[in-house]
Amino acid sequence: MRAEQQLRASLKEIDDLKAALDEHAIVAITEPQGRITYVNDKFCAISKYSPQELIGQDHRIINSGYHSKEFIRDIWKTIGQGKVWKGEIKNKAKDGSFYWVDTTIVPFLDEEGKPRQYVAIRADITERKRTEEQLRISFKEIGDLKAALDEHAIVAITDPQGKITYVNDKFCAISKYSREELLGQDHRVINSGHHPKEFIRDLWTTIGQGQVWHGEIKNKAKDGSFYWVDTTIVPFLNDLGKPRQYVAIRADITESKAAEEKIRQMNVELEQRVAERTAELEAFSYSISHDLRAPVRAIGGFARMVQEDFADQLPPAAQQKLDRIHKNAMKMGQLIDGLLTFSRLSRQPLNKQSVATATIVQRVLEELQSEQANRCVNISVTELPDCQADPTLLQQVYSNLISNALKYSRRSEQAIIEIGASQQEGSCVYFVKDNGAGFEMEYAHKLFGVFQRLHRADEFEGTGVGLAIVQRIILRHGGRVWAEGKPNKGATFYFTLGGVHE
Repeated sequence: MRAEQQLRASLKEIDDLKAALDEHAIVAITEPQGRITYVNDKFCAISKYSPQELIGQDHRIINSGYHSKEFIRDIWKTIGQGKVWKGEIKNKAKDGSFYWVDTTIVPFLDEEGKPRQYVAIRADITERKRTEEQLRISFKEIGDLKAALDEHAIVAITDPQGKITYVNDKFCAISKYSREELLGQDHRVINSGHHPKEFIRDLWTTIGQGQVWHGEIKNKAKDGSFYWVDTTIVPFLNDLGKPRQYVAIRADITESKAAEEKIRQMNVELEQRVAERTAELEAFSYSISHDLRAPVRAIGGFARMVQEDFADQLPPAAQQKLDRIHKNAMKMGQLIDGLLTFSRLSRQPLNKQSVATATIVQRVLEELQSEQANRCVNISVTELPDCQADPTLLQQVYSNLISNALKYSRRSEQAIIEIGASQQEGSCVYFVKDNGAGFEMEYAHKLFGVFQRLHRADEFEGTGVGLAIVQRIILRHGGRVWAEGKPNKGATFYFTLGGVHE
């Protein structure tokens, strides 16, 4: 009686354990040949097969084809020897989906020590394996990116205090330090002393606040040579938002910086040569013009005196020739005066001050009243912002431009001249526009050359120096001047000034 009670108790305990196991795990039992004799509900749920579809089958029904033949052979060899096998298996469900199970296969032996059945206890690890795979892919991508970065760039990583914790081969190659010499050091080991303390302080302030810093740095290699790197320093933050490390990515720009310096030096030398040649040319022009002035005046004066004193004694042909000599001497005198004015511009000091541009224009228009006599002229002046300029030179600019507008619109039935200003790309652009003779744009580059004229002297009088003077004045103010026009459709002259009140 007691034995029966103990047996019943043992069987109940077994049933309870089996029920607990069925609740917790995916369970299957097979015979020695591998035919399935039992599956629990969890096995059916994960495999999506019914018990009727599974009983009598072997585990090839859920074989995913993922594992090698050697893997399967090892399982059977282990459990066939009565040993427990444990591992992770990828299976295939009825609907074609895959799932992973952490598996323990326990052989139960008969009296002869041979397996009489196998109990396979599994746990679903599909999500974990999916996460592991995603992590593996992510780590591979990170590894690939790091390898690509190491191939392309000079890379260093430092801790929050600036101690170097990693450098790649390119860092070692350009700095000429070994990795052992760099690790544990800070970047003062390659400090060139080129940058001021404020530069370094700004760098550390920026990255210390968790912001990316970008700039160009001159460093010093172990052998004392210098090199330039275009640098980006990226702070990586901890959970508290504080930098836990800094990754510095650099590109070698030593050659481009050397080229920039060479170009800068060449520009300095070129500017110096141009200044010297310009000074020589201006001195020569001034000297020649000054020396020619007296003889030319004498020629004109004596020609006029001969005409006045001996008019009755000279034949008409002689008087005509003397008149031509006098007119050409006057024209030569005007050319010399223009050239002297042009030469003086570089010697005259620039007296920049705040100027009421509208007042300058009004003064010029009053001075040019005589050129408007007996003509139909419509002059409009729109808003003209004040500027920083030399008032005397600015008046000369407007005098030349407005005088030209009046001259070249002389043949228009009604001359229309507009004087104003506009905003272009953030700068104030002044202009003088007319509806006169205009010009072909292909010859626009000749407009501001000394003695360059686009019209014959018998069409429009002039010396060909006025626009050259305008350009010289504008350039001295740090501005620029240009023109647009069409034949018989008029012309517009534009200029900007350095220091314009925007």
